Amino acid sequence: MKKAILAVSFGTSYAEAEASCIRPVEDALRAAHPEYDVHRAFTSRIIMRKLRGQGTIIESEEEAIARLTAEGYDEIIVVPTHIIPGHEYDKVCTAAKGFHLSAPLLSEDADLDWMTGVLSGIAAEEGRTLLLMGHGTDHAANEIYARLSEKLPGNIFLACVEGEHTLETVLPELEALSEKTVTLMPLMLVAGDHAHNDLAGDEDDSWKSILTTQGFDVHVRMHGLGALPEVQQHFVKKAARAM
Repeated sequence: MKKAILAVSFGTSYAEAEASCIRPVEDALRAAHPEYDVHRAFTSRIIMRKLRGQGTIIESEEEAIARLTAEGYDEIIVVPTHIIPGHEYDKVCTAAKGFHLSAPLLSEDADLDWMTGVLSGIAAEEGRTLLLMGHGTDHAANEIYARLSEKLPGNIFLACVEGEHTLETVLPELEALSEKTVTLMPLMLVAGDHAHNDLAGDEDDSWKSILTTQGFDVHVRMHGLGALPEVQQHFVKKAARAM
């Protein structure tokens, strides 16, 4: 019996982010379920086109499922590595109808409690205020960011690049802190374009530049969530529930 796990990520064109954040999740799935062949797909057509121009072909979720079916796999487990069940996850749901499908990283209250614990450990390790950059979306799932934010301790803040809960909404709280030291970190699977430019870029409108101008001592933790062993194992658990 041929069995496959299809790990579906948004994708990245940053080779370092792919190696440190996407591949380790796939490797964790492979190690936990050696009886399954692990395959890859991306949901971002823009990233796929960019990679194709560089000579790297990555299948979409639709293409990968069609290929695995044609190759005679009897069981296909689709494992999205998206953070919330937003638009990109919806694309996977559409393509994976009739197949086993796992939930994204943050979809239940238990996930938010777990994530709060992971982030609290990182904040303690950093020894300074932690400011997280979420992606944000106009999808209804954007409320997950608000729910997570409510659970976070007082030394951890969350804002998003898109949507309602932007940096401007948390700046007053940050400015009220007695200690002007902050670590920036992407709340995304990879440290890709948003992390390198919107979060930590040299332009005046990056979070790093804005906070530095406001008098903060800013450190950047340029690691996506996929680099964390705890996150890798959380995806393994999500996959196991879908089997």
